[in-house]
Amino acid sequence: MLEVYCRQALKLAEVSLLSEDEGFAARIPGFRGLLATGSTKREALAELKTALTDWIDLALKRGVGLPPVSGRSTGGLVTAR
Repeated sequence: MLEVYCRQALKLAEVSLLSEDEGFAARIPGFRGLLATGSTKREALAELKTALTDWIDLALKRGVGLPPVSGRSTGGLVTAR
């Protein structure tokens, strides 16, 4: 279930050019504090995928739930134990 959630969340990713020398930044709207950078768009997205997994683990450990993706809320479906 979390794999599907991650795939849906990554579809919402936004990538921005920082500057020619600094590369790209990737983020997912609604995922507060989640940001990844890379020298290319592909690298920034790969870093975002890794960071998303860690972000989800931390959110669940803190019991804050997860932001909705694909128009459905997962707050009631995924909780920390």
